[in-house]
Amino acid sequence: MKLLKGGKSDPAGTPRLSGSDYTVSYENVVVTEELLRRLKAAQDAAPDQAKYGKYRTWLHYANLKRWQKQGHHFQYSNGQGSSHCTCGLTLHENGREDQEIAVVISSAVAKKLSAIELEDLQRVRQHRKLPSLRGIAVALIIGFIWREDLNSYLWTVICQQCGAYEMEIFNVEAQAFVKAHNKACGALISEGGK
Repeated sequence: MKLLKGGKSDPAGTPRLSGSDYTVSYENVVVTEELLRRLKAAQDAAPDQAKYGKYRTWLHYANLKRWQKQGHHFQYSNGQGSSHCTCGLTLHENGREDQEIAVVISSAVAKKLSAIELEDLQRVRQHRKLPSLRGIAVALIIGFIWREDLNSYLWTVICQQCGAYEMEIFNVEAQAFVKAHNKACGALISEGGK
């Protein structure tokens, strides 16, 4: 996908993508235990030559559920001119008029986050909170690394509203960052400041 290109700004100065270029919609990405059981049963019942394909389908949904529980927002899937986040937000290139216009992080926030390599999808605002898949999140867990010496993953988090970020922190700390910024900085959005 090409890099996001700047369009006009709204009255608050938030850059918007060109309406004809990028829109967002939301997909239902709830993964239930029942769905995973059905997919596993289909894999077990499949002929040998189809088992691997069934396993890959089960693995896709099992991983999505795990990433959602961890709070990890990233492009887990893409399609023709679209990118799909683990929260259900879908960014469409050359979107339709019935879809919402994509809103990107402000240039001031982008400058504060310039040390972090963000996916295009992570520059777009309007993500849903994870793991609940409800409400709008301004704070996102966007990446991780494995630290062998700590026997743990360490996470990178950002706030799309104020530009704060932390790198290589434990998941419990990342979750606390997300909760705090969604409460404090998310309130600013509720008050009308995108």
